[in-house]
Amino acid sequence: MTPTAPPQPTGDAHVPFTPCLNPATLSGVPLPQFLALAADAGFPAVELSIQQAQTHGLDRVRGLLDEHGLSVAAASGILPAGPVLPAPLLVDADTYATCLDGLDQRLAAFADLSCPLATTVLNPRSPLPQEQALEVALNRIDDLAQAAARHGVKLAVEAVSVEAGLPPELDGPHPVADTLPQLSALLKDVGHAGAAVLVDSFHWAAAGADPDHITGLQTNAVAHVQIADIPMTGAAHDWTDALRLFPGDGALPWPAFAEALTTVGYTGVVCVELFNPVLRALPTEEIARRSYHAATRCWSPAEASR
Repeated sequence: MTPTAPPQPTGDAHVPFTPCLNPATLSGVPLPQFLALAADAGFPAVELSIQQAQTHGLDRVRGLLDEHGLSVAAASGILPAGPVLPAPLLVDADTYATCLDGLDQRLAAFADLSCPLATTVLNPRSPLPQEQALEVALNRIDDLAQAAARHGVKLAVEAVSVEAGLPPELDGPHPVADTLPQLSALLKDVGHAGAAVLVDSFHWAAAGADPDHITGLQTNAVAHVQIADIPMTGAAHDWTDALRLFPGDGALPWPAFAEALTTVGYTGVVCVELFNPVLRALPTEEIARRSYHAATRCWSPAEASR
């Protein structure tokens, strides 16, 4: 079947998807400033940390979103690790039980902010043997997806494909699942319509940049997309998240990525997510501006270079 052309939002023929900004790209910026910077740069949508939104007060955050004309496309923290950061799915049992404290209140906050997606990360490696880790992951995804569905929220699960520089909470001696096909197989075993795939362009490229990894997903299985570019040189197994570049500044095949997403019916946001300390050291206004330019111009080589 010949893929259809990516949908084009009215008024900008260069944007196949809706641009979005992840707060990690502006690390350490207070939430009100992050929202102002995103809006000033042109973003219509953002990701949030749900526990950070709760700390600021949902009424205040809703007011800021309305003031800046922003929507919340997704939020992390369904399993929290402190006041801002999320915990991955395969934390130890005691930590997981602690993470469940306040789950209903967090999910109610998602709904209060009209946020449709709760994002979570599947550990690529674990201290648990693979079969046991997959069983734990399956049960936790099922439980979280059911809890989220009661609040009208979908769970978006991310596969981590980078091999180097993983934080301890994502690492271990045994493989779990680190590619989109492996994640898709796990979600099929879960069998819950409230659990879907989060595609990250950097991890997709680290796993080989194979369009079949995306087109092999079920139609409408992709709930959310995060984007960053890959280095021009070096082996994929040596890449770390600290090497992420603005989309369009590296070697990722953006037209093929967009075509694969369109083939499976994805028409949502693409959220710029950078962890590169060099880029994070730029002035915050420049980071936001360059992120918006990247998210709207990376889809063809000619546009990415302008």
